[in-house]
Parts: sequence; C-alpha cells; structure tokens
Amino acid sequence: MNKLFMAVLGGNCGNSNIEVHDVRFVIGTSIDECIPELRRQWFGDAKGLHLDSYTEISHAQGFDVTVSDKPSQSSERLYFVNVGGYRAGKCLEFHDIGLFVASNEATAKKHALESLLAGHEQTHRDDVYAVDDCLELHELAGQYIQLTPCSESLPLTPTWYGYRPIDRD
Repeated sequence: MNKLFMAVLGGNCGNSNIEVHDVRFVIGTSIDECIPELRRQWFGDAKGLHLDSYTEISHAQGFDVTVSDKPSQSSERLYFVNVGGYRAGKCLEFHDIGLFVASNEATAKKHALESLLAGHEQTHRDDVYAVDDCLELHELAGQYIQLTPCSESLPLTPTWYGYRPIDRD
C-alpha cells in the first residue's frame, strides 16, 4: 500500500559554505523505495546527499491522510508550511514546518503562524505549499492525497531522524 512521505534532505549545493536543506514529498510503500526519487529531486551536489529525517504522513490536524488512485472530492486540502523566525543573539534564522488542513492557503498560513515557532521574534512566512497543488501531489506518481476526518489529532513527529547518507546505493 502506497504512503505519503515527507523527507528532510541535507547536503551541499555548488559553492555553499554550509549545509543546505530541503523538504520533499514522495509516495511509495517504504522510504527505502523512495530513495531513488529523492536523489532525483535533490537540487544540490549528489556527493554528500543525506536524509536528516522522514515522516510517514498518515494524520494531519484531525484527518487521516491516505493515497489513492482516485481524485479527492473534499474541499479541504493538505498544506505544507515553512515558517522562519529569529532569536535575540543568534545569527541564523530558525525554521519550523507543519502540515495543515484547510480550505484555502490563507487559512493554512494563519494556522501555521499561530502554532509554529512559538516564542520566536519576527516570524515570517518563507514558503507555503498547497501540497496537492504546488508540489503536484494531487497526481504525484499517478496517486492522489485523500483526507478523511478522524477523531484524533496527532502531532507531526518524524518517523526517523538522524544522519543517513543516500548519495549512493
């Protein structure tokens, strides 16, 4: 059975001085099956590409998330939101990410800004993705994202995190 995965990739990019990261979405039966697709999607140098974490997306904000060969009939959409912010005395911008179910992008952004990076100063939206539109997950690999209301709302936590090189077989 196919599943939706969110993967955080890290590596270098051209002339970068520090490691860069990206969040990618893939569909497969396991994260191992998705590694070739993650390599293909990586924009940076192939050498040193690694997986920092991955999450099997099965819930989001009181909805079960599944993958189907049929288009969704729901007006609700799954949005990936990346919020950036700053802390006094720190040089780098901090980021937090989340998945939000909403009927439109503005509502997803509002929910993200209310819940991500609590306690940071000067938060701002860096990237907002309507996952089924911006990353074309409405028909990713011939599959569609389905949202079904459920009775529980589980937090977004990684299925695995650490350092796993994926730059070679």
